[in-house]
Amino acid sequence: MNRKERRAAQKQGKGPLGPGPSPAPVTTSLFAAAFQHFRAGQSAEAERLCRDVLTLDRNHFDSLHLLGIIALRGGRHEAAIEFLDRAVAADGRSPECRVNLAQALRALSRLDSAAAQLAQAIALRPDYGAAHRGLADVLAQQGKLDEGRRHYERALALDPNFLEARYGLANLCLQQGRLEDAVGHYRRILAARPDAAEAHSNLGVALAAQDKWDEAAAQYQRALALKPELVDVYRNLGRLLLARGDAAQALALARRGLSIQETEETRSFFVQCAKALPSMPADDAARDDLRSLLARALAEGWTRPGELSAPAASLFKASDIGRAAIERVTAAWPRRLSAPELWGPDGLAAVSRDRLLRALLESAPVHDVELERLLTSARFALLEQAAGSDASGDITAEVAGFYGALAQQCFINEYVFACTTDEARQAAELAQRLGAKLGSDASVPPLWPIAVAAYVPLHSLACADLLPAKRWPDPIPALLDQQAHKPMLERQIRASIPALTAIRDEVSLAVRRQYEDMPYPRWVKAAPVGKPAAIGWYLRNQFPAAALHEPGQRNTLDVLIAGCGTGQHAIETAQRFAGARLLAIDLSLTSLSYAERKTRELGLRNIAYAQADILELGSIGRSFDLIEASGVLHHLGDPAAGWRVLLSLLRPGGFMHIGLYSALARQDVVAARQFIAERGYGQTAEDIRQCRQELLSFEDGHPLKEVANYSDFFTTSECRDLIFHAQEHQLTIPQIKAFLQENDLRFIGFTGEAAQLFRRRFPEDRAMADLDRWHLLESENPKAFVNMYQFWIQKPAR
Repeated sequence: MNRKERRAAQKQGKGPLGPGPSPAPVTTSLFAAAFQHFRAGQSAEAERLCRDVLTLDRNHFDSLHLLGIIALRGGRHEAAIEFLDRAVAADGRSPECRVNLAQALRALSRLDSAAAQLAQAIALRPDYGAAHRGLADVLAQQGKLDEGRRHYERALALDPNFLEARYGLANLCLQQGRLEDAVGHYRRILAARPDAAEAHSNLGVALAAQDKWDEAAAQYQRALALKPELVDVYRNLGRLLLARGDAAQALALARRGLSIQETEETRSFFVQCAKALPSMPADDAARDDLRSLLARALAEGWTRPGELSAPAASLFKASDIGRAAIERVTAAWPRRLSAPELWGPDGLAAVSRDRLLRALLESAPVHDVELERLLTSARFALLEQAAGSDASGDITAEVAGFYGALAQQCFINEYVFACTTDEARQAAELAQRLGAKLGSDASVPPLWPIAVAAYVPLHSLACADLLPAKRWPDPIPALLDQQAHKPMLERQIRASIPALTAIRDEVSLAVRRQYEDMPYPRWVKAAPVGKPAAIGWYLRNQFPAAALHEPGQRNTLDVLIAGCGTGQHAIETAQRFAGARLLAIDLSLTSLSYAERKTRELGLRNIAYAQADILELGSIGRSFDLIEASGVLHHLGDPAAGWRVLLSLLRPGGFMHIGLYSALARQDVVAARQFIAERGYGQTAEDIRQCRQELLSFEDGHPLKEVANYSDFFTTSECRDLIFHAQEHQLTIPQIKAFLQENDLRFIGFTGEAAQLFRRRFPEDRAMADLDRWHLLESENPKAFVNMYQFWIQKPAR
């Protein structure tokens, strides 16, 4: 067959791989045999024969192309690219070869190159539906949704039964919030292919976004009946149950999903369910399983550990040892109990074996008053034993581990536990004895540094330099790392943090002093955020019905974190968004040093930290695609002035995430601040400890005791931030609305649990962007924004 005849055959669909040069007779027969082996599923023999062909003709197009296909199907993408590149170089007129090359490039996330090959394939054959579908897939992955939609539609215009193209278009419509279109496409797919489990699942997502929960649940159940291993469906169905208040059944689905496959998404949903449980399971097996999973979630960092503090405390208090100890402490409070009084004959050994309690103590502040008091007594019992004659006696590794975890907890909560004058004196005396022993090279009872670390940070001791030189048993090395090595590293980092602006404003100077004294918050683990996403995709997923102006595609996303504190939010943002490049600023060098240390520990290189005042940022000569200012503006002398400065740095079409205190939600905080002023409390750690105990002494239900419901009440720096702050404003939704209107800003939506209240109150308003309705909702539910107004806005594009 000559070249002209071969190309004619290929146009009629007879050519196997697309046009190429006419081979010699030997290579023709070898390749024909290779292709027969390939069609028979004998890829290894086909590959061997193709390589034989290349020894005779190194530019043999069909052999290069087939070798590329074999490598592609085998997951050897680099090899596939090498062969297919050579095939294109040999003859660039094959659209099929370019489509296959694009698949390999896309598998390695080389999206721009993949798009270029697909565009070439379409230029060679404009009616090539598979190339249009492939290009649409790549464009959608790049966030170029409108361009992607045009190519999906072109593929379907060429072949209305091209289900893969319709499925891609349906998913894109879902991503863009075009829910009716998405539903229509999914239904057409299912009419042709009723067993398409993924289409049932995604149809459920689209229906749920339209608040058609019963229909969505039916689609999810159908998807699971067809393919039980679809773990995302357990999560999506569970979310419907959570929204209906059935946390127990949602948790059962979360556990089923985890048992099939542990992913960040299944773990995150388990956390969501555990937080929502109104009570602990009554069944012993279910409770033990929940304890085990919660212990893992805390130890492995499935979320910010503080989010699991409350359910972990509840499970411990429901245990036999926890319940009995809590009852004894509550009856005796404020008197401290000795170890035998507190634990009974075998209680200390039992509590030391509690993996969940230990994981909580080592990971997050305890957010429970009863458990705090138990731990306060446990710390006193530790001090008594360490200071007594039996300090050198044998203690088990488990008991030592529990005491070490207790000391870590005290450092995490910044020694917020109540401490009597006599107790403080005993702790100071023990610290002096520890220093004397270390200075004389005498043997030191291991309980001594553990007990001292439960009252003061080890780096603050006069003998701190002598501690690392000694070989210590567990758990002391972990305490030294937490309380001596890491603080020392932060002091070294401090000198390297650049000053980006001056700090001249009187309020800014007062706020800086507060956070230099007590960096906020002291955290152990950041939350995992999953695979980085484009900002447009992320917001569309959060607000499917919002009127968003799609951002232009950029390789980088310039982000400003205005008021980054100790870096937890900055680190999560740096991992959340694709191409993110962050500048994170704060007033406090102490906080910034903590943030930089945590960033280095995680190996992140896309965050630059600097000391700066928001009010002075207009001088830095930079602009940003995204600005986050959560929990910051309300601490300025004039929040609106700071907000306007940030807006001047936001690029046209850019996004801003804002967090502001609600005047309605924080009336209890205002009352507590008035009480503090009347009582004459200062802002020292001792004043904060004493004030907390006085507030806790009020009867349950008393307005002044309400502040103990805030998680921030349970560490020294967070309590200072909550009710002792140097400067605080509370705002209202009408004030926010007025500012947005004055500055021509588009409100995208609130985040958080208040969204469920809004949907129930105003089911007809799917966009949920009417601030007048939000104000009415908050008026009816004053605690709806107890954790701040958290919302997204967008600057007009020009």
